[in-house]
Amino acid sequence: MVKGAAAGTASLALSALSEALSGSQPVQAHRHPSSIDAQDPAIVADDAAGATPVPSGLMGYVFNANSQDVTIFDPTTRQVLATKPLGAVVRWLSNEQRFWDGQHIWTYDFPDNTVRAIAIDPQAIGVARALSTGGTGPAHSLMLTPDRKTAWLNVAGSDYLAVLDLESGEVEAEIATGKFP
Repeated sequence: MVKGAAAGTASLALSALSEALSGSQPVQAHRHPSSIDAQDPAIVADDAAGATPVPSGLMGYVFNANSQDVTIFDPTTRQVLATKPLGAVVRWLSNEQRFWDGQHIWTYDFPDNTVRAIAIDPQAIGVARALSTGGTGPAHSLMLTPDRKTAWLNVAGSDYLAVLDLESGEVEAEIATGKFP
């Protein structure tokens, strides 16, 4: 869904909300986020009170790491529709990894250097769930199993892979990997 992002760079994602709700994988895109000027006041929607409706259909999401928010845009017109706070740093989503469970976009962050898996609701544009691994950051990737019921998250600072049961929110296993996986 997204081509990578460093800590200070925005990540880009396209998602068809109607497809997302039906359980299929969101549409993937590989357009560089620099083609969208989220600073242009002529195209940024006023969403301070959360009043800007997010239309259904094909939507683009730019996860802004530095400002911990999400810019929503129309990929057809490249028009920015709104920017909403997320309260999490999305550093990496890859079209090479499973991250969509039919309801949420799963990724990770590590506030205060504690690694956690986070589920982003693409309609509410917010963190719907946060599952702590108890491990130390950084982290580098999260991938769902083919049945989309378990997430594997690398906990680099603690030298293991965390296996998370998404239904219960519990860490099922910690698999030692050696230094800084």
